[in-house]
Amino acid sequence: MPKFYFDATQPLRWGPHPPVGIPRVESALIRQVLRRKDLDVVFYMVENSGKARMLTAVELRYLETLVERRIPFIEGVGDASFPSRVKTVYRVIQASGGSAGRELDRVSAAYLANRSSRSGLPFELAKLGIRICKLVFAARTARGGPGADPLSDPDALCFLSNTGLHSIAGHRSTEVRAKVSAILHDTIPLDMPDLVHKGHATSFARDFRWMQAWCSQLVCVSEYSARTTRAGLEGERRPKVSVNPLGSFLREGLAGRAPEPVEALVGASFAIYCSTIEIRKNHITLLRAWERLMPLLGDRMPQLVLCGRWGWMVEEVEQYLAEHPELSAKVSFLSGISDPQLAWLYQNARFGVFPSLAEGWGLGAAECLDFGLPVLISDAPALAEATQGLMPVIPARDLEGWIAAVERAATDDEWLATLRSAIAARYRPTSEAEFAAGLLALMEQLPASDGAGAAFGPAPVASLGGEVAYPAAI
Repeated sequence: MPKFYFDATQPLRWGPHPPVGIPRVESALIRQVLRRKDLDVVFYMVENSGKARMLTAVELRYLETLVERRIPFIEGVGDASFPSRVKTVYRVIQASGGSAGRELDRVSAAYLANRSSRSGLPFELAKLGIRICKLVFAARTARGGPGADPLSDPDALCFLSNTGLHSIAGHRSTEVRAKVSAILHDTIPLDMPDLVHKGHATSFARDFRWMQAWCSQLVCVSEYSARTTRAGLEGERRPKVSVNPLGSFLREGLAGRAPEPVEALVGASFAIYCSTIEIRKNHITLLRAWERLMPLLGDRMPQLVLCGRWGWMVEEVEQYLAEHPELSAKVSFLSGISDPQLAWLYQNARFGVFPSLAEGWGLGAAECLDFGLPVLISDAPALAEATQGLMPVIPARDLEGWIAAVERAATDDEWLATLRSAIAARYRPTSEAEFAAGLLALMEQLPASDGAGAAFGPAPVASLGGEVAYPAAI
């Protein structure tokens, strides 16, 4: 039986608050690998310096309690008293030994300040207090695990997390000799740098070149991202490019927890878009569609619920909202909500929307189908994969097409019922266990080599699924 080494840096740094996007995927992966008692698995993490080390026994116990949600999670902004919120944050920091990353600082500070926005004096003071508390606990916690750096072992089969890889690409000077597999979600910063922050595009380009130089295998989450990855590889040294189709994992990760209503939306008709608010996600098209349809549909116009925090390059959205204050009657922004609240939104929305300009998969679109919710998607190719060719496609920049599709979804009950029936009959979600098993199989299938630095030749694309057919745009 092969020995696997799994990098748990992502969940350890993310800490005990609801994971989203890549952290949700990697937390689910680690959870499923921990549950596999038939595997020979060792867990490690990558320090900020780029050095990899095994987890201590204390860290391993913390990791398991974290991904299995056996410790309090910081979720949303609720009605708990300030002393109760302080107690919860203290227990979280205590359980982590002060090792959780800065994202937990920001989430916990917003929770203590009892506000969804991450700004203001109460927020900054809370964040400072949290970081001091973390330093105190970190000073008491033993660091450094037993054993050698697994990335230096030529016989090791290593999974390297997104966060760990970023730290190594920026700081590690020693060579990697292990057979390393890393998940590559997309190559958007290389292919469409105008849709991401300049700093992110620069750091991603560095990380991508490191992957090409040192990884044995890049595991892409869609056939589309595999094609763009192959196109981005240069030179003779090319890692194997494989495909392990992603799931969404939100519904499965709730593990029997009851949905929690969002009180302001109880009894309302609404459409949902769950995504960070940034230029790539194309919120501006939805705002323009709602502005055009509101006077035409009146009370039949559903509320547009934009669920996610504000990101980068949002000036156009901010300006449009300022110029059209009437949108506030039918457009709501939600951030910092809990997973049970998000589940309630998916269960009670009339339909979903996902007009993104570019995706490597599209977790929010897959989440809609996991809850049986029809979703209007853009023509970003990966979205058709994520929704298995079952949902209507509208070109991302076709405003008139989006206006027509949204109007139909807002008024045509029979059409929505047909889409729901298609989901119920034909949609097949990918479970956490299936995704983990697929990755383990791909890692085990790596060919023998003289080390990770040896050329593997042209990068083949290995797929666990069949060809994907994309539906025509409507």
